[in-house]
Amino acid sequence: MGRGKEFGKPGGMVGKKREEVGIPVGEGNAFRESTAIAAVSSADFSFRQALSPIAKKACEIVSKIRHEDTKLPTTIAAKETNRSWQILRRMPKGTLLRAHCYALVDLDHLFTVALDTPGMCIACHDGRLATQDARREGGFCIQFRDKAGSEHCSVWATEYEPGTFISLSKAANDYPEGGRPGFMGWLKGRCRTLMQDCHLGRGRLGPIASLGDICGMIYYEPIWRAFLQRLMTNLVKDGVCWLELGLTFPVAYYRERTEVADPEYDHMFQAIEEEVAKFQATDIGRQFWGLRVVWSTMRSQDARSIVDDADNCISTKLLWPQTVAGYDLAGSEDVGRPLVDLLPELFWFRKQCALEDVQIPFYLAVGGSLSDGDGNLATERKLFDALLLGARRIGNPLSLYRHPRLVEAVRDKRVLVEICPRRPAADTVMHNHALWALLAQGVPCALCDDDSGTLFGQGQDGELAMTNIFWQAFLAGDVCDLATLGFLAENSVRWAAFEDQDAETWYVKEKQTHPSPSSVGAGIRAARLRQWAVDWERFCLWVVTEYSNDDDDAATD
Repeated sequence: MGRGKEFGKPGGMVGKKREEVGIPVGEGNAFRESTAIAAVSSADFSFRQALSPIAKKACEIVSKIRHEDTKLPTTIAAKETNRSWQILRRMPKGTLLRAHCYALVDLDHLFTVALDTPGMCIACHDGRLATQDARREGGFCIQFRDKAGSEHCSVWATEYEPGTFISLSKAANDYPEGGRPGFMGWLKGRCRTLMQDCHLGRGRLGPIASLGDICGMIYYEPIWRAFLQRLMTNLVKDGVCWLELGLTFPVAYYRERTEVADPEYDHMFQAIEEEVAKFQATDIGRQFWGLRVVWSTMRSQDARSIVDDADNCISTKLLWPQTVAGYDLAGSEDVGRPLVDLLPELFWFRKQCALEDVQIPFYLAVGGSLSDGDGNLATERKLFDALLLGARRIGNPLSLYRHPRLVEAVRDKRVLVEICPRRPAADTVMHNHALWALLAQGVPCALCDDDSGTLFGQGQDGELAMTNIFWQAFLAGDVCDLATLGFLAENSVRWAAFEDQDAETWYVKEKQTHPSPSSVGAGIRAARLRQWAVDWERFCLWVVTEYSNDDDDAATD
């Protein structure tokens, strides 16, 4: 700790120009778009060329099934009767590289665990929750308390004294609109509203405080451990075998039966490692490769707060090197500090990592807005800054395809683009999504769950999240088939941070890696790629075995 005292001293790369870091200059406002998935320049060309006969047959079958399914409703409610959705449910989806903790919460499970956890209480600090209007807008928190208020008190009563903690179980039973079931529905609605407000930067008390009102219960040790177990179970059932979990700091983490948050995160990360080991010892957990954390700092904070949080990240990395995988900035660029304003802090962070001899690469969300505003130049600068910082992965750069020279730089530097198809954007029609233009330009991409259905009311909370995302991409029609999805899944394995590597080692190994599983080399990543290739072939064989008769029937029709 204390590394932040040196922040602000001159030096580093802040003043370097584009040509000095190998990024082409100019043509930033040019526009290029293509949707031909079979083009030789397409990112998935080599993957398609390497498909086995069984895999090619599976792709043909699924494309024909998708054509038949277009006659059926494609709503969320009707998807479980959709054969293509059922097929994608069985697909090995590789890894999940960009997903925030809150986006992966199974709310029903979370509330059930909270209600069953001894000592969990609810309090309203700024008023009362006696009326419907107050329950829609009033702030409250759910935390552990060693002693709750009187059994005769009710948080829903007009005579409730603000700040009094009431047993959560009692409050649920006393809920004035339907008892415990009504309370569960109300709490889920408030959770979703506050998470959406936080994502859009309009939190009533700021993003962290707004989420902390309700979701802070996740960071109470017994609930945190139960959440991790549920999360890993859901991922394995969804065909995901590795997770890089986004956690936004600072957080208030409470050990069991304590009312004061831990000043550091040692115990929190210890719980993560213990729960992963515990899960991997189970029958279902044997399929799970592991979990690492991408440390995120709120970009809206002042320079000193960001430096202090980055310092905590380095300290935690030194204690838990296998758990901390990378660093990101959380919060919207439109309402927080832009990346260019954060360059001094980020270059300081990179310098301190070098001094401590730790590898914490940048995985930055940048360029996520399709609105031009002051033009493509601002977006180009954001993307350029991310490349200047040496980001290995960038999240949701929806307008990257409009900047051909930056596309070239992303390809040359082997930077992965993480895309969430459900991310709200101007091009809400899936076949017009920026993902297909990026793939046509040869940009390596992977699907992520940056904006889960928990935030925007789509899908099931925490369950089959990636199946829904892959299916959403599959609805794009002819610009996407099963081979495209397989390529996106394989990329998620190829770019996963299974182990720490310095920039040079990572870049050289990535450049040498070939899509063929027989020539991926040695090491953890190579082993994971081979394992995924085996799972992919098994899946394709299942498709051919299960649906070949349907394919023959469709051909005779």
